[in-house]
Formats: sequence, C-alpha cells, structure tokens
Amino acid sequence: MKHAGIATKLVLHSAWILIALGATVTLYSVSQLRGLLYREMVQRVEAQALNWIEANTAQIILSADPRTLQRLTGELRAREGIAYVVLLDAEHRQRAAVAVPAVLTQQETGPFDTDKGMCWNEMETPDGRHYFELTATISAAGTGMSPDLGTLFGAAANNPTWGKLRVGVDRREFDRGVTTLVRKNVLLTTVLIFIAIALSFVFARRLVTPITLMARAANQIAAGDLSERVKRGDGLRNEVGSLVRNFNRMASKLEENREEMSLLHTRLEEKVLDRTRELELANHKLKEMDRLKSDFLSTVSHELRTPLTSIKAYAEILLDARHLEPGTARHFLEIVDKEANRMSRLIADLLNVEKIESGTTNLAMSRCKIREIIRMAVVVLAPTAARKRIALRLHLPKPQSVWADPDRIQEVITNLIGNGIKFCSSGGHIDVWLRPSPLSGPGRRLAGRYVQVEVTDDGRGIQPDEREHVFEKFYQGSQHGADRSGSGLGLAISREIVLRHNGEIWLDSRPAAGCSFYFTLPQPALEDPAQAPVAAIRMEA
Repeated sequence: MKHAGIATKLVLHSAWILIALGATVTLYSVSQLRGLLYREMVQRVEAQALNWIEANTAQIILSADPRTLQRLTGELRAREGIAYVVLLDAEHRQRAAVAVPAVLTQQETGPFDTDKGMCWNEMETPDGRHYFELTATISAAGTGMSPDLGTLFGAAANNPTWGKLRVGVDRREFDRGVTTLVRKNVLLTTVLIFIAIALSFVFARRLVTPITLMARAANQIAAGDLSERVKRGDGLRNEVGSLVRNFNRMASKLEENREEMSLLHTRLEEKVLDRTRELELANHKLKEMDRLKSDFLSTVSHELRTPLTSIKAYAEILLDARHLEPGTARHFLEIVDKEANRMSRLIADLLNVEKIESGTTNLAMSRCKIREIIRMAVVVLAPTAARKRIALRLHLPKPQSVWADPDRIQEVITNLIGNGIKFCSSGGHIDVWLRPSPLSGPGRRLAGRYVQVEVTDDGRGIQPDEREHVFEKFYQGSQHGADRSGSGLGLAISREIVLRHNGEIWLDSRPAAGCSFYFTLPQPALEDPAQAPVAAIRMEA
C-alpha cells in the first residue's frame, strides 16, 4: 500500500468501504430476515396446529383408540416443517407420538410470544440437536358442538382441558433456510461489490490518468523540455480538468519566460562581448596612445633638438670667433634666424594640432564660396611656385557654397598645394579641381551633397607602403633630395580639420606619376546642385 499508485489506493479504499458497508447491510438484512422467517415459521406451525386441533378434537376426545390417535398425529407430522408430534392427556400421559426423539431437554422457555393459549420452548437432544416446540391446549369445547353445549360438556366432564399437543420443529431446517438466505445475500452483495469496485477502478483511472500524465510532463519540464503538454483531461469540467488546464497554462508561461530569458541571456552575452571588445579596443587604443605619446615626445624632442642644436652651435661660434668676417658672421646669423623660425613654426603647428584634436578650437562655421577660398590660397603660394617655375592651374566651376570655417579650409588647401610645390620638380605643374560629389568619400561613403576638392601634382609620387602614414604627425616620407624643412604636421592638421567639417580626406598616387589629394566638404541644404561648365585658369611663374 505504501508504494501503490493513487488509482490502486482509491480502488482498495473503495473496496474496503464497500465490503464494510456490504457486510453491515448483509448482517442487518439477515437479522431482519431471520426474524421474519422465525415469525413465518411460528405463524405457520401455529396455524397448522390450530387447524389440526379444530379438525380432530372431537375424535380425540370421543375416541380412545390408540391407532386412531396415532394416525391423527401422523397426519399432523406429515405436514411441512413438522419434526415430531406428541399428544398428551390431562394427566400428561402420552396418548400418541410420532418421530419423537428419545430424550428431550428443555433449554429455554418462551422464545416466541403467542396470545392463543400456546407457548414455545427450545428443546435439545443429547446429541446436540435443537428443536422449537409448540405446546397447544386441546379444550373439550372444541368438539364441534355449539358453544353452549361445549361449555356444558366441559363442565359435566369437570375438566375443560382434555390435554396438550406438542409439535416440534427442527431448528436445522430453519437454520438451513436462513443459511440459504444468507448465501444468496452474500452472493448478491459480493457481485454488487465487484461491480462497484470495477466502476470505481474505471472512475479512478479516469481521474488519475491526467494526474499521472501531469507528473510525467512535470518530469520532462524539470528535465528542460518545456514543450510538453497534457491533453488527457483538458475537457473535463471538474477539479481535475481545471488542474490540467492550469498546468498547461503554467507550462506555456514557463516556456515563454524561458524564451525571454534566453533572449535576454543572448543579448547580455552580446553586450558582454561588445563591452569586452570595447575594453580590448580601449586597451589597445591606450597602448597605442602610449606608444604614440612616446613616439610623439621622441619626435618632438628630435625635431626641436635639431634647430636648437644648430642655433646653439652657431651662437657659440659667433661668441668665440672675434675676428670673423662680416659676411661669414651674417651668414651664421641668417642660419640662426632660419632655425629659430623653423622652431617657431614647429611649436605653432604643435599647438595648432593639439587644439584641433582636443576640440578646444572653435570652428567659425558659415556659408562660404569654396572657389574664393581656393583663389586666396593660390595667391599666397603663387610667389613660391614662381620661384620653382611651377604652374598652378585651377579648374573651378561657378561659385559653390559650402558650410565651413573659411580660414581652416584655406589652411588645408595651402598645406596640400604647399606639399605639391615642395615635391614637384622645376617646370612642373599643379592642378586644383572643384567638383560636386554624391558621397562623402571612399571611407565612410555617406550619401549627400558634397563638394570635392582635388589637388594633383606631377612630382615623384608616394610609395605604396608610405600612403597610410602620410597623415601621421611628423611623417615626412623618404623622398631623397626633397625639401625636408617642414614640420611634418601639415597633413595631420589638414586631416583633423576636414574630419571636424564632417568630410573625408584621402590620396591617390603612383610612383614617378605624381600624387593626387582629395577632400570633401558638405554643401548647405539649400544649395542648387546645378553646375556650370568647368573653366581652366592658368597661373604661371
């Protein structure tokens, strides 16, 4: 019982209850039926005895023939249920007897009540057989005469009671009937109990099966399979059906929550990976910044030390040499002045690039004409180009508006044209083109309305392995014989200025075929994109 299932326990408990109820009902029914059978037997035997007495009293009183009395008692003995008959006279002498046991001992008196001048006793034989014995009085008034004559007859006889009739009923016959009745009741009750148990088993299975399936589904859910559902019992309109429906809703909610948790876990993992990559990138940038800082300090120290060394050396020569010729002394002083100017430009460029990178320099943004900015830069650089016999050719359309800081854009154009002049050979040329562009450049490729400025020279070009370094600070390339008087910060400053204007800057070069620098600037929103034909403007030395 301890390890039995719910259905088995329900059936067993129902069986015990039904057996107890069946036994109780059977015992009660048998006791009631036993009483009924007793009363039926009493009434039957009393009726048989009274009928026999009424029919044979005259012969019994008027006839003294023993054979007649024996025959009459035999007739009574032959009736149903009669075990023995004894006929006694008033002096208790036995006048006739049929089938009387040898020895009869009275056990009880009056097991049954009667109101007809009769009484019942329970008798027992030495061998243990029991009999119910009815004792009835045979009255002299029962001769068939009229009541008055019977009374007179009895008075004349001075004895109204002739004798007694003892009729015995075998208790075994009675108990046999009771036993048969009990067997029938027990059989009927057993059949009913088995039917009830079978129905209880069917109902228990119907009740327990959904619970069993829920237990199985709960185990699968505990194992991680949240798709399991219980279909058996879902349509029941009772507590089990409600439990099944609530269980399925719980499983669905758990599945939804797990999907949400999985999604959140995935997103969290993605965020952790993103943050990890960001931290790695930040760490890499910090290391790179430390490296650049070290390189920067090393380069700055080198760049400042070179002119400072020259200034110090020539100053010592001028101080120690008292008899220098005036021309030589002037030449030394010019060198000192040149190196001092170079140092001043280097410091100014360093401060300029630091301000631009840190964002402390505010751009004076306005709507301006890019063609006029290019013209002003060319005017400033025209004398330098003329000294090297380099032609500056401008290919500018009609005035184009940009949203920019004019001074900073002029600085970019000046740096690009100045680099072209520096690396072009004598007799070369530099072309400046101005075109509209639908993209910000090959890097970010942002769509929009842009103006593209191109500065192309026919110098020696830039080697492929140097292109990615030309916009770095202090990088001056490996061109042999080129003017190395610059600070190496011009292109770095130009790049920062263009990026601050939401544009892009890049280059295209082939060795010994010249170099082209490009940068873009956004146009104002109300600018008309229609362009006029390009006109070439030639400015030669």
